[in-house]
Amino acid sequence: MLNLKEVTEILKDEGITDSEQVVIRWILDGKLRAKRTKNLNIDYVISPGELAAFILKKLIEDKCKQFGVDFHHWEKTFNENKHLKEENEELKTKVRIEQTKVRGLKRMLQAEYALADPPPLTYSTLLGLDINPDKEIMKKEFKKLLKALHPDRGGDERLFRVFYEHYTKAK
Repeated sequence: MLNLKEVTEILKDEGITDSEQVVIRWILDGKLRAKRTKNLNIDYVISPGELAAFILKKLIEDKCKQFGVDFHHWEKTFNENKHLKEENEELKTKVRIEQTKVRGLKRMLQAEYALADPPPLTYSTLLGLDINPDKEIMKKEFKKLLKALHPDRGGDERLFRVFYEHYTKAK
């Protein structure tokens, strides 16, 4: 435990104050914790831990005044920033989990499509028509295709022959 004179000397060395009256005022205001003694020569005793905490607080206040920074506002902003970073990491983790789920579902769908039988290949599916189209509509679509594949119009002769044979069968 330190007495008032020792505390004043330490505070003087730190450049905070050199007056016992200021130290007593801080004690009375509750800024510096101290206990009253029964000895009349020594009014107060202060623990070294309380003094160290007070010195740090005063140095921070002086630096804040020197650089124009509000320490409490800065500390609040710092804690909010830390909280937001934690939330951001949590959201990133949730997004990664959802992306993994989507990839798994895509793989399952691809496997299901691979196992499923393709629809039967008929003239109507080749021409892009309904499953059971009208004969006239089918003839009309074949004629359009044959017209586009005709060698005189720049089409491929082999493809023209193949589709012409199918056209004659479908008549």
